[in-house]
Amino acid sequence: MSDGKQQLSLLVLNSEQLEGNSQVQHQFGVEGGSLGSADRDSWRLRERLGAVLPEHARIEWVDGRFCLCDVSGQTFINGATSPIGRQRKVALVQGDELLIGPFRIRIFTDGVQAEPQLDQILGNRRGDEMDEWFEGDMNGFSAPVEDRPHTDKHSDPLWALNQERNSAAAILSGASNIDSMLPQLNSFTGMKDTMSQEFIELPDVQSFDGALNGGVSLSSLMHGLGQTLPCDGGPQTQEMLREMGKTLRAMVEGLLTLQAEQAALADKLLRPIEDNPLRLGLGYDETLSLLFADSKSPVHLSAPAAVAEVLRNIRIHHIANQQAIQTALHSMLQAFSPEVLLQRFSHYRRGAEDDALDNGWAWNMYQHYFNELTSSRQQGFHKLFQQVYAQAYDRAVRENQESR
Repeated sequence: MSDGKQQLSLLVLNSEQLEGNSQVQHQFGVEGGSLGSADRDSWRLRERLGAVLPEHARIEWVDGRFCLCDVSGQTFINGATSPIGRQRKVALVQGDELLIGPFRIRIFTDGVQAEPQLDQILGNRRGDEMDEWFEGDMNGFSAPVEDRPHTDKHSDPLWALNQERNSAAAILSGASNIDSMLPQLNSFTGMKDTMSQEFIELPDVQSFDGALNGGVSLSSLMHGLGQTLPCDGGPQTQEMLREMGKTLRAMVEGLLTLQAEQAALADKLLRPIEDNPLRLGLGYDETLSLLFADSKSPVHLSAPAAVAEVLRNIRIHHIANQQAIQTALHSMLQAFSPEVLLQRFSHYRRGAEDDALDNGWAWNMYQHYFNELTSSRQQGFHKLFQQVYAQAYDRAVRENQESR
């Protein structure tokens, strides 16, 4: 067959996963094409989870053979636990099985062969032979199968049915005993010598399911990240997933610590219930279960929404903190302005002190004022800052939350 007539057929085995108007089968010529979720792909594979990426993989004709190029780095072949690898190519042969997202795709280099139907098999026989078999009496057929020309009796299914029927009829009529049946049984069991002895080794169901689940999980993870990371092998993939798990744990524990130590991070908008699992005051294990496990409450925020809300509150806290500090410092500066201090010092003069107010007196009064301000019995400076800061912070938080 010339290169121009070569075709590669791909068939989705679990077609129930397909969404929309996706085709269950597609054929590629030597010009090749792409498989993916985008409209521009030659074969569009749509599914609910979004695990299939645009231009997920490509079919190419290289050195007289069809090859698969793993464009996304998330294509698996023949039950492998690690993907083929980004931009890597493998030659395809008859019977290969691909895993693209949730789809199991079988490769046919000679076209998809349909199994013959029963009516097609029976339709190859003469009508009178079928009528004779169904209408014959219990003593057998008028035309023995052995006398039919060009017929291998051992490979003829009707011959086997005839032998069984004759044996049953002989037993019912008492015309046969066990010894006379043995040649027939031996002749029937002798079919094993003419039957095909080729056996197909079936894949390990458990190991395949593990590979399928691993592939789907990894594809879903990459989709959730919004980025496809290169994974060249099993150990590297396992290490990457382990690092992601550690990162997630550090993030959850860090957010729980912030919530426990910073009361200011609490949401100022009052609600009947606390629906964020990160703000329930629970430990890491319980919080993780509420975020991801099946035991999570239907009235709790989803994990992405819960984390996003806490991070948004942290940002609001940062903005409000900056504004409150500026407001408090401004109030402190105003309290220590020369005009305010001189007016305050004038109220400290007693009746016997009639001396004119001069710079020396003001400086002397300021030194007394500063010593009293920094003494252990005074809390006014701290209270002034805290009171102004708290009011400004609360006002800024509410304004920022209501504006978002």
